[in-house]
Amino acid sequence: MSFLNRLLSGGRVRTAARRVAKDPTPESYAELAQEYAVAGDVEEVLRVTAEGLKLFPDCAELKRLGERTRSLRVESRIRDLQHELRAAPRPAVRKELCELLIEAGRVARAEEVAIEWHQSTKSGEATYFRALARSERFFADRRRDDGRQAFDLVKLAEEALPGDPRPVRLMLQLSSRVGAWADARRSLARLLEHFPGDPALEARFRTVIALAEGAKGIDHALREVERTGRLVDDEPERKEAFESVSVRPMLQSLVREPGVQAAFFARGSTALVQGPKGATAERAARGVREVVGGCRAAARKLGLGAAQSARLEGDFGTLVLVIGEQGSSALWCDGHSNQRQEERLRQLAGAVSSNGNTEQGS
Repeated sequence: MSFLNRLLSGGRVRTAARRVAKDPTPESYAELAQEYAVAGDVEEVLRVTAEGLKLFPDCAELKRLGERTRSLRVESRIRDLQHELRAAPRPAVRKELCELLIEAGRVARAEEVAIEWHQSTKSGEATYFRALARSERFFADRRRDDGRQAFDLVKLAEEALPGDPRPVRLMLQLSSRVGAWADARRSLARLLEHFPGDPALEARFRTVIALAEGAKGIDHALREVERTGRLVDDEPERKEAFESVSVRPMLQSLVREPGVQAAFFARGSTALVQGPKGATAERAARGVREVVGGCRAAARKLGLGAAQSARLEGDFGTLVLVIGEQGSSALWCDGHSNQRQEERLRQLAGAVSSNGNTEQGS
């Protein structure tokens, strides 16, 4: 930045700072943070956004600026570490690089770094970061194979670092999140050896003892996670139904179009169906939910990420599904669906309010 630009930027920062002092609003804090960003002062951006969020915790702009700045700082440090690693590879650089790559969501690259580290040194620290990266991949994609590999790697890390509680904590996290409570109990017992008398660990141990009675093993727990796509600590699906003002009229409009046999919207264990009636509607809704679940499971098994849409074609015509986090919509046509219909399905998949009034239907 040239001297003139620095001078002008400094003047804008001072003006924005005076505005915050005179009238501390979300907008004035955001303006000051943006001026610091233009000036390239990352630490001041983070300080100002943190200060603003203490006063205005719901300000989306301050949250966005803070998260974006932290992300840029992490990416900058990652680039520096990668240069250091090429110039003079050493454990401290590899460790920090793995940690930051995982923090940035670049889990595959973190695992590559950890594998290269392990191949060159065979160290227990490298084994631990291989286990950590594979665990994060499993938590993201919910694939059984990733989970199995994560458990195996954590066991190797425990053996390689016998006095280190980090692999034991990771084993506890893995086993607890999939519901393998007998393994969670063993990990808690080992942690209590590291930290005897810890009240939080003792309380958790008492809880897990009850859960471990009759609990299934790791393989069964991993199969359930892959099948359902849910971990034990995921937020439960809300028992909300659907807003009649948005969902039902759209389904009715779709089913009135030529060639459309049925229109569906499903969320959790409930569904709205337009077209079929009575028991036929219930069977159709159940079939749509099974297809959605199968698509999600297949995508996880193949490592494709989250399924977003699917199309089935046959003698019955065409079944088009749009799969969203808030719900899934589907259309059954005699022939092929058109672009406008598919766009309305996408709208339906996002049509459920997080706190609106709802109604159940079949």
